Amino acid sequence: MAVREATTSDRGGLVRIIEGTGNLTREEKDCALELLDIYLGNPLQKDYFFIAAVANSGMPAGYACYGKTPLTDAVYDLYWVLVDGGVRGQGIGSLLLENVEALIGKEGARLLVAETSGLPAYEAAREFYLKRGFTVESRIKDFYKPGDDLITYVKRY
Repeated sequence: MAVREATTSDRGGLVRIIEGTGNLTREEKDCALELLDIYLGNPLQKDYFFIAAVANSGMPAGYACYGKTPLTDAVYDLYWVLVDGGVRGQGIGSLLLENVEALIGKEGARLLVAETSGLPAYEAAREFYLKRGFTVESRIKDFYKPGDDLITYVKRY
């Protein structure tokens, strides 16, 4: 599995992954699609970066979106790590995260921040971060809506 910068030719496959991710709300899918289109549509922007894990067939099997947090000294946000449901659990998410870490490491990253929901549907995401060296930095009760907390994870370098 190769990991490389996502390109416009990957858009269809990335949209398929986003739309096929069952635990994402419509709003979350729309946000992911918006960030993808910002990235693909404006090569001069520096807010969002996408890397894709690409199978031998050339089709994306997953992607990560990340970017430098504005007004910070070497802090990065990990916006999304999504993997096609048909190949989930095969280490592709870890491979993508390792590549993000290598890329931001070259930029002198101090922190990588990931946020997710406290709902049961996001348990796999929370476990993913913890198993890969992130720690829980904060929890804001009822952030997204009543009963849906925001949990912030941080990995320090």
